Order: sequence, then C-alpha cells, then structure tokens
Amino acid sequence: MSPQSHSRILIKHFLAVFLPLSAFVGSVVGTIYYQQVQTEKIVLKTNELDKVDLQTKVISGDFHSVVSDLIVISRQNELQKILEGVDEDKQALSREFLSFSQYKKLYDQIRFLDQSGKEVVRVNFKQGEPEIVPEEKLQVQAKRYWFNDTLRLNQGEVFVSPLDLNIERGQVEQPLKPMIRFGTPVFDRRGQKRGIVVLNYFGAKLLDNFNQAFANVPSQGMLLNADGYWLKGAKSEDEWGFMFPGRKNHTFGKTFPQAWQQISQKESGQFQTAEGMFTFTTVYPLLEGQKSSTGAGQAFAPSQNQIDTKSYYWKIVSWVSPEMLMAKSNRFLSQLLLLYTGLAGLIGIGSWLLAKASVNRQMAQLELKQSEGELRKLVEREKILKTRLSSQIRNSLDLNTILSTVVVEVRELLQIDRCQFFWCHQEDESTSFELSQQACAPDLPESLGCSPIQNVEALSEAILQGNLLCFDDIATDPWLDFKNRNLLVTLGFKSLLTVSVQTQSGRLGVIVCEHSRALRSWSDEEVELIRGVADQLAIAIDQAQLYNQSRAATAAATTQAEQLNHVLHNLKQTQAQLIQTEKMSSLGQLVAGVAHEINNPVNFIYGNLTHVNEYTLGLLELVELYQKSYANPTHEVQAYIEAIDLDFMAEDLPKILTSMKMGANRIREIVLSLRNFSRLDEADMKPVNIHEGIDSTLLILQNRLKQTSGNTGIEIVKEYGDIPLVDCYAGQLNQVFMNLISNAIDALDSYNSQRTLEDIEANPSQIVIRTQLRNPDRITIQIADNGAGITPPVKQRLFDPFFTTKPAGKGTGLGLAISAQIVAEKHNGAIWCISEPGQGAEFWVEIPISQSTTLATTSTATLSRI
Repeated sequence: MSPQSHSRILIKHFLAVFLPLSAFVGSVVGTIYYQQVQTEKIVLKTNELDKVDLQTKVISGDFHSVVSDLIVISRQNELQKILEGVDEDKQALSREFLSFSQYKKLYDQIRFLDQSGKEVVRVNFKQGEPEIVPEEKLQVQAKRYWFNDTLRLNQGEVFVSPLDLNIERGQVEQPLKPMIRFGTPVFDRRGQKRGIVVLNYFGAKLLDNFNQAFANVPSQGMLLNADGYWLKGAKSEDEWGFMFPGRKNHTFGKTFPQAWQQISQKESGQFQTAEGMFTFTTVYPLLEGQKSSTGAGQAFAPSQNQIDTKSYYWKIVSWVSPEMLMAKSNRFLSQLLLLYTGLAGLIGIGSWLLAKASVNRQMAQLELKQSEGELRKLVEREKILKTRLSSQIRNSLDLNTILSTVVVEVRELLQIDRCQFFWCHQEDESTSFELSQQACAPDLPESLGCSPIQNVEALSEAILQGNLLCFDDIATDPWLDFKNRNLLVTLGFKSLLTVSVQTQSGRLGVIVCEHSRALRSWSDEEVELIRGVADQLAIAIDQAQLYNQSRAATAAATTQAEQLNHVLHNLKQTQAQLIQTEKMSSLGQLVAGVAHEINNPVNFIYGNLTHVNEYTLGLLELVELYQKSYANPTHEVQAYIEAIDLDFMAEDLPKILTSMKMGANRIREIVLSLRNFSRLDEADMKPVNIHEGIDSTLLILQNRLKQTSGNTGIEIVKEYGDIPLVDCYAGQLNQVFMNLISNAIDALDSYNSQRTLEDIEANPSQIVIRTQLRNPDRITIQIADNGAGITPPVKQRLFDPFFTTKPAGKGTGLGLAISAQIVAEKHNGAIWCISEPGQGAEFWVEIPISQSTTLATTSTATLSRI
C-alpha cells in the first residue's frame, strides 16, 4: 500500500468514528444545558415570587404591629387620668412611654398632644436610648399636617402618614431619617375628644428588613410608592425623589419605562423584557378604619388630599438584570464547553488510535511495545509540533514568513543548536545551495561561515536524490569517508540531520539540523517528525506560490479593468460632448434660419414705414387745408368727420406710426441678437464682443426672467467692465453663458418654491453679471445668484459628466462638464465655483484675451478652484 493510500484510508476511518461520536456528545451536552437553563429559570421565578410575597406579609405585619402598639399606648390608665384632669400622672405616663420605647426600640418619638397641638408628653429615642423631653422643650405642633389629619378622625380610627423623610426647620433632616407617623385621637369618659397619641415609626427599620431579604441573591429589591418614586432602590441617589426638587425625574418609570407600563396597571405579576426579569406585587398595609393623606413636603404645610385604605399602597419589585440572568447559565455553559472540548479531544484521540489500529495493526503492535513514557512523549511532541507549526504556517501565505516559522519552530522543539533552510539551484552541470532562513540558539553566532552540504559533495548528491541523512556522531560515522569526516569536524559540526523538501512545482529545498557544541543522538521519532515537517512545508510552499501567482493575475486584471474604465470614461465624455455639440449646432441653425426668415419682411416693413409716415403727414396737411378752404362742409361730410373723429385720428395716427416703427426696430434688434447667439458665420476663432454674446443669451432667456402668474421674476444686474475684444469661438462661448445663466435661473426657481411670498418680496431673486479685466492678458466673467447655495460635497462634483442635482427628466448632467471642456480645452481658460450653503453661488470664467498668451496651468487651476 502506497503512503498516499494509507493516509487516505486512515483519515476516512478516523472521520467515520470521530464525527458521529462528537455529534452525539454535543447533542447530550446541549440537552443538559437546555434542561439546566430551564430548571434554573423556573427556580429563579419561584424564588422571586416567594420573596416578593414574603415581603408583602412582612410589611403588612409591621404595620399591624405598630397599630397594635398605638392602640395600647392610647388606652394607658395614666393617659385616662390625665384626660380626667389629674396632672400628677404626667410623670407616670412619661415613664410608661419611656419603658415602651426602651422595649420596642422602633419609634423615634412617642407623643401625647392636646387639642391645641401642644405636646403634653414626649419621649425621644436618641443614639440607642430613649429619653423624656423636659416640659420646657415641649413644642406646639398645631400646623403639622399629621396632627390635623389625626385630630379630625373619629374614635377608634387610625391615621397613617406616607413613608417620607423627617423635616426639621423646613429642611430634610440629615442624615436621612425615613419616618411613618401613626396617630389616633383620644377621648375622655364623656366622649369628648381631648387630643391625639402619635408614634413616629422608624421607616429605616422597615427598609433595612426589606434590604436584608434581597441580600446575597441575584435580584435587586425595590420599594416604590404609588407614583413610582423609589423608597428603596438600586442607587441611593435615586431614592426619595419626591422629597428633593433635584430628583423629581428620578423615578422607576424613567429608568424602566417598558416595565413600569405593566407594573403600574396590574396588582402583581412576573414578566421579562430586554431590561431584565421583573417580579412585582402591590402591598396595601392599611386596614379598614385606618386612613392617610398625601402628606406635605414642607414642615408646616397641610396635606392636600385624604387617602382611603385602597389608595395607600406600595409596589414591591424584584429586578434581575439581563447580566445576572445569563451569568449562571454562562458559567454552566463554559463548564459544559470545557467538558465537551475535553471529551471531543478524547474522542479525537481515541478515534485516531482506532482508525490507525484498524488500518495498520502492525503499527499499533509496535506502538504498544513501546513504554508508556515514550508513547506519551511522542504523542505530546507530535501534537505540539503539528499544532504550532500548522497554525503558524497557515496564518500567512508569504513564503519567507513560512520558512522563517519552520526553522524557528523546529529548532525550539528539538532544542538543537541551529536549523537552516536552503534552496537548491541547478544550472547546467553545477549545483549551488542558497541560504534562505536560519534560526540558532541565542548564545551561538548566526552562522559558522559555511554550509556542510555546500562543502561536502557526498551530502549534495544525496540531497539531490531525495535521501534523508542522519549523523549522530560525524567523527565516527562510517557512511562518510575520511576526507569528508575531517572536513565536517574541522568546520565545527558534531551531529547533523538533513531532509529534502520536494515541491510539486519542481523546486528543491533542504532542511538542515545542526549540533556543534555536543553530540546529539537523533531518535526515530525525531526523524519521523522532520519528515512530516518536510511534507507539510512542501505543501505550504506550493500554496504560497499559487497565492503569489493568483495575486499577480489579480493585479493584472485590476490594471486592465482600470484601463477599460478609463477608456469608457473618455468614450462617455466624447459621446456627451458630441450630443451637446449637435444640440447646440441644431439650435444655432434653427435660430439662424428663424432670424433670416424674419429679417427680410421686417426690413421691408421698417423701410416702408418712413414713406407711410411721410404720406400720412401729407394727407393730414391736405385735410387741414381743405378744412380751411371749405369752412362750411356739407352735412354728409360733417357727419362722417364726426363719425371717424377726425381730430383724434389726426392726433393719434402719427403716434401709431411712431409705435410701429419702434416695434419694427425692436424686431430687428431681436433678429440681430439671435444671429449673434448662433454665430454660424463665426465658426473660427476671431475677436468678439463678449457683452454682445451675453446680451443675446439674456434675450433668448427673457421669457424665463419675466414675472408671470407662477413666477416672481428675476432681476438681471449688469456690471460690465471696460474689456477689449476677445479671441474666442463665439458660438461655443455663448453656449457656456447659456448653461450658467440657465442653471442660475433653475436654482432661483427651486429656491423660491421653498420660500414665502413675503420673503421673496423682501429679498427678490437676482442674477448679477460682471465682466472685468483681470490683468493685461485675461478677462473674467462672473455670473452670481442669490439662491440657496451649494453644499461642499455637491461642489466637488459640479463638473463631473452626468452628475446633476435636478429631478429626473430635467437635467442630463452634461451642461457644466461641457462648459468646463469648452473653457479649458478650447479657450485655454479656467472655470470655477465659489459658493456656501445659504450664500448663493458665483461661477467665474477666466479666458485669455489673445490665444497667443494662454494660461500656463489651465487644468490645474480649474481643479484647484472648483
């Protein structure tokens, strides 16, 4: 069996075992992961629901406990005696309050206030110990909202304030002291209301208990009031937003808008969004007979509204962030992937061994005879070499990089003094070896100054024949003759291993492993590894050569494509110019024909108007003489004179003839302008009056400039300078003027369609045409409008063929491109645009007065100014 067939069968057996097993293990691992994720999700949801329900019960229980304490305090015998007028029992009541506060440690203050709001007895809880407030420090609390809201209750009813922060002297007390005030009115034996009893419950106790329930768990507990403000939140700076003006926007709804939409509309539930998983419920801590109010943000402000038991509620929300939802699953997934990777590696190794055993039993028997240590060492070294070498070779298709990688990896793996790669060149009958890459130990010089295969003819011949040479001790090896041994020893070589690299393209290379400091025994495993490296290197060299050939072919194709694109571009430009030239030629012929046909009858009319005028004046004088000679005409003549209004006719007829002469003269001027524009008789370059060309162009465009029902009209401002006659192609230059002025009219019409009538009247549309002598050799024509202007990206492409900003069907994109070609190529001039958005646009045309003095850098100037 050939080595190639052996390798193909081995790979086929390996894949037949490895692929099904790895797929099965992958499906098992995926199933385990899916079931684990689902189980974790169910457990998490159940725990969150239980946690929220437990908090609801805890909060309700705390409220009921405080209400019970309030009822007990309000029914103290000492209090009843005070209500009956026994003042001596104030001390006894103070001691009772003190003992109660010491026992409970839940209340910031325990107070009894009379109907006027004056404190009768108060016990404060400070720094962990209660104390009785002296009588001289007792205060009047008649303006506090909680006093008035409690005092208006009936017997047996309880007032519960909102959970807010304590306010002292008009400011929120620092450090923050969350507080809930429980109060109830007290009555004497006759049923007369005599005051109230108030417990200031530490809200921090409730919030701490709430916080502890969410400690060491993946979820974040939040307690919200009815308006969505945080009483306990993820960040302390977001809490109590309704107490601080700067935190008015710090609400749950602002941070989690999608979640708040569901939480605010339902009593309880659990859902998951892109913001995470939310579990929530609504807790109603008040019972029947217990009332509350909106409270007040100021110290002495009254509450705005009274609240019944169903309107006093909080929202308990448990939030698990998306990161926390995925954290545990990701950890488990990582573990499973590691497990799968290990199993896949084991399956791969096992599949490889099974395939190898089934293909070649003799090889398996030889491998089993080797010691466990040698087998492990061989497998490990082979794995390291193939993994590192294959990955690094395939990362680059550069031949020098591949060869450099090979010599470095081989030297480091085998721990030899030096590894080199040579190219073998055969010319005629001579053979030479060229050093391409080498790697040597850090403490050795780069080269010994010579090559063993270059200096020993026997080595060169063996390499050319494709033989592998292995010398453990050059000084004693019998394969070498005395002369070659001494030569190699003299050169400093002690051990040597060479292998040929034969590529498909016919190139021959050689890997040389050298040891010069000590003897090196080359094992069979190392020899096989070097053979494998040579085979892989030959494939890599062929791939690199194919890659270089494909790159060269790609570069050639790219160059050819660029040349074709250039030719196509020039063809399009030529085609566009021919089209536009033919259009302008047709227009010129049409205009010249019309002008010629009109000119003859107009000249006839204009020439005869002089005679008609003379004849008419003679007849009028004759009529006047008749009137003088025959002062009394007949009745019939008098009636006809009145009928034709002879006096008016005699006065108006000369005026009509004068008007007809002016009209005929105007027609002659129009015909002359049409002929100036067409210039069919001036196809050659000759001195031309530029102003006449501009005026004839304006005359043709006059209809678009006049004010109509749908057009506000455009004012033309001429600022002609004193310029001489210019050598040019008059017809082509008139074409440039036509394009520029027509584009300006289009720009102003588009701009006016976006403006109001008031804006147009305040800033009417205007086109300014200036001519001036730039210097003794050149003139400039400037055509500017006060439209919307041109953006920089559009300005960069103004003179590109087929580029237009006009709607489909209204522009070809050829006008400015051909204008630039006429100015630059036909007249050795330059054309550019100056424009900013909102500042209008101004086009400059610069041409030499005489073509004998052309612009030196026409095309460069044109590009730089555009």
